[in-house]
Amino acid sequence: MSQLERIDRILVVDDNAGVRETLTFPIEAAEREPVIRDTALGNIDEFLVQPRVADAAVSDYHLSPGNYANFDGATLVSRWYKAKFPAILCTQFDKANVAKFRVLRRWIPVVMRPDDLDQDSLMEGLELVQREFNDEFTPMRRPWRALVHFVEFAEEDNVANARVPGWSEEIVALRASDIPPPVRQRIAEASKRGDEFQCYATANLGAEDNNDLYLTGWETS
Repeated sequence: MSQLERIDRILVVDDNAGVRETLTFPIEAAEREPVIRDTALGNIDEFLVQPRVADAAVSDYHLSPGNYANFDGATLVSRWYKAKFPAILCTQFDKANVAKFRVLRRWIPVVMRPDDLDQDSLMEGLELVQREFNDEFTPMRRPWRALVHFVEFAEEDNVANARVPGWSEEIVALRASDIPPPVRQRIAEASKRGDEFQCYATANLGAEDNNDLYLTGWETS
């Protein structure tokens, strides 16, 4: 295994001041220094180019209340991942958001409820993210080329349900708007003919739960 960069300071991002304070407890218990962001984040691109004040972060999902940010925590954590900055999404996971999370989960390795966040789960979660930066994936997270078989498509309702045979026969909920336009058009054309469209994408076929399955890297040819 590769050597990981040490994490000493952990940024706390949440629109609620009381929750921000609560999130500092497991950080301090892990003998790390919490860095609380209590001012508005503003635009995500402007925020991400600001000098980093920490080595990692914990973010809530809902950041818009009180004009704290004009983006959500899932988008923020996924952008951090792509910049190789380790972060955990800590939120009360709403199953209604599963389809939205699906397109981002490739870049959000750890989604954790606040009640499950303690000093051990915090540091273990951040280590998992760091290891993925070095292509050291757990079996549940490793990306594979996978066949995706669309079984229901209603673009007007933003619905695109599919099965991933290499993973399970279980229905996988997607948002039509998250599928690249060339693929979405071919799904729509097949649906109008009464056919079911198939294509390939990247998925973590070792996922143990539907909520943790990601689909990305759609092949358009």
